Amino acid sequence: MAKIHLCKEPNCHNAVTSAGYCRLHFLKNWKRLKREEQLRSLKRLNRYIEHMMKRHPDRYVEAIKSNLRDPRFERTIDEQFGFEEDSEEGLFNEPILDEEVRELVEKLKKAGE
Repeated sequence: MAKIHLCKEPNCHNAVTSAGYCRLHFLKNWKRLKREEQLRSLKRLNRYIEHMMKRHPDRYVEAIKSNLRDPRFERTIDEQFGFEEDSEEGLFNEPILDEEVRELVEKLKKAGE
């Protein structure tokens, strides 16, 4: 049976739908989440450029251009310079199956009797 994760927002008991929040609180915190995502991207870019400048001090611009042409570029950059995500939830998670929800509700009813 799948686990149901609760929203990160204090005193919210709704199920997680996006980025660790329920729909309401995801929309409420959307601007802050996007800003944090942008800052992480900038840090990752800076780490990559610093690495390329150390590795190819004389011709780092040409090295970056040649890396951009490589089809595996994004995957290798994520592996080398990416940050580990704190939460195991992605931006858009798979919805919980109806059967699993029904089983959970039945168990809760039996526990409440």
